[in-house]
Amino acid sequence: MMLTESPIRRLDAKAPGLAEELKRDLDIDITRCLECGKCSGGCSYAHGFDYTPRKMVQLIKLEERGKLLRMRALWTCLSCQLCLDRCPSSIDMPRILDYLRGKAYAERLNDVHPEIEKFYEIMLSDIRNNGRISETLMMARFNFATRRYFSNADLGMKLFFKGKLKLFGPKTKNLNSLRALFAKLLFRSPAEQEPS
Repeated sequence: MMLTESPIRRLDAKAPGLAEELKRDLDIDITRCLECGKCSGGCSYAHGFDYTPRKMVQLIKLEERGKLLRMRALWTCLSCQLCLDRCPSSIDMPRILDYLRGKAYAERLNDVHPEIEKFYEIMLSDIRNNGRISETLMMARFNFATRRYFSNADLGMKLFFKGKLKLFGPKTKNLNSLRALFAKLLFRSPAEQEPS
């Protein structure tokens, strides 16, 4: 059996791309990570991730952009901030994941977890258009988009009759400033990005 050689990369070597991008765009210096593992030990959902927060830092240092943009953890992170709270170097992993999620979305990597990304798209669209989320309408839009028309209708009815689910969401007072923020951040759904 013949083994193929793979390039040896040092974890402490300065990564030329993604780490510098995070420093430039988010002001997060990933090289400050001590790799102590407190982020992974404190993560409330590490058991559901394909890569723990500590492994994600290693992947950033190794320039494994493809793995990072296609990992399940990117779409299932709860953003509970426990990893940040426990990090002695204050590495803001939820912010990094949010940044990478935006990159994955912009690069149309929707073949990885299409239902999660569809939910993300519908939620951001509702926030941009209405300022807030109407859970009932968002759930209906998601069910129709994923062709699961009445998959959670029984749960929805229970929540509605207990007063936990409103038909329409609350209104936003200054919708124009919110839309200006979305325009500044250049959020556009893939359908809107198609040339006319």
